[in-house]
Amino acid sequence: MDFQKDFDTLFAAMLTDWQNQEPEADLSKGSLIYLKSACLASALWGIYKYQDWIVKQIFADTADTQYLELHGWTRGISRNIGESDADYLARILEYIRRPPAGGNQYDYIKWAKNINGVKNAWCIPLANGLGTVAVVILADSDTTGSEIPSSSARIGVTTSVATNQLNDSAAAFTTAQAVAVGDIVENPLRGTSTTVATVNSASQLTLSADIFPFAGDPYIIHCQTGINTTVTANKLINSAGTFTDATYTVMPGDIAENISDGTSTTIVSVDSAMQLTLANDIFTATGKTYVIKGVISQVKEYIDPLRPVTASKVSIVPPTLVSQAVTMTATGTAIDKTTIAANITAYLKTMIPGQTLYRAKLTQIAMDAGADNVSITTPAADVTATTYQMIRPGVISVS
Repeated sequence: MDFQKDFDTLFAAMLTDWQNQEPEADLSKGSLIYLKSACLASALWGIYKYQDWIVKQIFADTADTQYLELHGWTRGISRNIGESDADYLARILEYIRRPPAGGNQYDYIKWAKNINGVKNAWCIPLANGLGTVAVVILADSDTTGSEIPSSSARIGVTTSVATNQLNDSAAAFTTAQAVAVGDIVENPLRGTSTTVATVNSASQLTLSADIFPFAGDPYIIHCQTGINTTVTANKLINSAGTFTDATYTVMPGDIAENISDGTSTTIVSVDSAMQLTLANDIFTATGKTYVIKGVISQVKEYIDPLRPVTASKVSIVPPTLVSQAVTMTATGTAIDKTTIAANITAYLKTMIPGQTLYRAKLTQIAMDAGADNVSITTPAADVTATTYQMIRPGVISVS
């Protein structure tokens, strides 16, 4: 039932009430009764509109920005940096519709999307057997510049225990930007951290503290660590920096932590291998130890303390982007081939990991844009993606 009443309805009702009470009363325009009734109807109409506004704030999907954030705050869901109202609302509604359930696949998705820079996430239960989970995350390219999330850390699982050591029989600590003394090591499950004291071998590190009490504990070794060598406002400068390293990437939106001072901020841009621009000025003196935390390590840090103990190994992985060209001939009366190509591109950008590209879908897109007949030479058949693959547009040609 709609409780709203507009001004004309309220005004007419008041004049009718006057007439019912005093049939001889002067209700003409400009009369005292007319003017008083108009003022009262206007004020009452304002109250009705205010009630309507209040009702909208009660529900997250109709709330204004301020009250949308209140809906999120009461559920422990913070707005990510640069996140639109629509995206923030989607996370809140996901929480409402699929509340925490002790670590089901939707919990992993919600946990991952709570990290700034994560655009979307998918959970693969039993990814590598019993007790394993894989979380595929897609970065927010508007923030990071790429759909592939940054990964400035080595992430693994300990395979044996020894005092003050990190042992991983599958590791390669001495290759591909080798682990160095002073690198920061975390046990995200237990919320502890220390530094590397000695690199013993490709599979063993000696640590400054004993933070791995059990085999199977996860570890994060941050590869983008060091000491700033120059001070410039809102910059992190290290003359020995490797911020443009292709393996252990640094991207806008990553977190830069000043370990010495206990401060942190986000990275605005990667200026060079030796310099980053920061959102806030947290390096006001030289000689400060820093660590860069990429999106993948942030998600790992966040999820491990929350996950159920039965999920003994949680992998945070990027999707494998597969470029797919489309070559199509379309005919029809006054069709716009540029629009068809744009619509195909837009569709391919929405595809998720494991989704198959059907030629019939490409035909449908062209038909919806006015094509009478369509011939597709590329791809020659439907394109099947693997679990971790995500199809993205290559060269799209519509003639």
